[in-house]
Amino acid sequence: MKIPTVKIVTCTLAALCGLIPAWLSAATGKSGGEFMRIVQSPRVVGMGETGAGLYGDLLGALALNPASLARTGGREAAFTYNSWLEGIATQQAAYAQNLGGNNGVLAGSVSMLNMESVEGYNNSGTYTGKVDAGDMMVAVNYAVRLKGPWRDRRIGLFSGVGIKYAREKLDTISATTELFDVGLLWILRVKDGMLGLGAAVQSLGSGFKFDSQRDTSPAVFRAGVSYIILPGGDPFSLAIDVKKPNDSGAVFSGGSEYLFKHVVALRVGYIADSDLGSGLRFGGGVVLKLMQIDYALSNYGKFGSAHRFSLSYKFGKIVNVTPYLSPDQETARWKTERAREFLKENRYYEAILELKDATELDPGYAVAMDLLRQVRNRIETAK
Repeated sequence: MKIPTVKIVTCTLAALCGLIPAWLSAATGKSGGEFMRIVQSPRVVGMGETGAGLYGDLLGALALNPASLARTGGREAAFTYNSWLEGIATQQAAYAQNLGGNNGVLAGSVSMLNMESVEGYNNSGTYTGKVDAGDMMVAVNYAVRLKGPWRDRRIGLFSGVGIKYAREKLDTISATTELFDVGLLWILRVKDGMLGLGAAVQSLGSGFKFDSQRDTSPAVFRAGVSYIILPGGDPFSLAIDVKKPNDSGAVFSGGSEYLFKHVVALRVGYIADSDLGSGLRFGGGVVLKLMQIDYALSNYGKFGSAHRFSLSYKFGKIVNVTPYLSPDQETARWKTERAREFLKENRYYEAILELKDATELDPGYAVAMDLLRQVRNRIETAK
């Protein structure tokens, strides 16, 4: 059953806007599940942890805004390893599946946090042996494009939701909770490129309970704006984000990415006013046909540096390594395809109009010019 777009947008906006006052009035405190706030995606980290308003990779969508999952065109798997601080390491495995047509995209992921064993002592100071600790999260996300132009998955209005099951374990004691995410993303054309606006609320729920004490959930509100231009035909992305955890102040960040011929990516970002790790971030990536490898470096001052690595794989869908098409060039290709559909129905006049538009948008597009000559020849023959 198809859900009306207006209802989806209204419910999502209500969830986002209705929760913002809680962040604005929240006092500083301690939340459980802090591991869920660690951003796993090297692409996102390399851009200063920005991207709530930017179309992103699979890992980035799970980290910042589930709505951007709707831009997944086929099947994709991703794996990441994060060598974090003080012997702590995190891993994440994710898979996304486009359901076809206007049915959206479904994704699942598993995240783990591991740390070295620590010395354990009781209340009297007696050594009790090694104590192990670790965290785990399982998530299911769904996203769909609500509105957008014909055959253009890159732009439009997107919405996404996610459900998480998380567990924290300390020695023999563990706590679990169920949380959810919700987000919106709007990408539209502007004069010289594309503009993106996004907002998301993550990890909403009742929090973790150890014995009689309950810690609040690690909820975060994010909002971002992005701008993508095409200098020299290659996409250059700029992004600015703000995040507001429920137990601390707002953090602002900015970042950029240059993607050369859809093969090599260079990234840099900056995070301001963060409780942990303000400063520059760097990263890069390389695309090898079906495979993409990414890396990011973060510095946390006296705590040291963190290194993130990821590997993603697109099943049966070759990564585009040709020069990037401008918006006008892509529109010309859509119009040409539409003209082919008109030709099948012998609607020559409509086909000519589409092809004339295509050749005006991209005068060098030989396919449209050849098809236009074929249509004119058919009309002459019919006479």
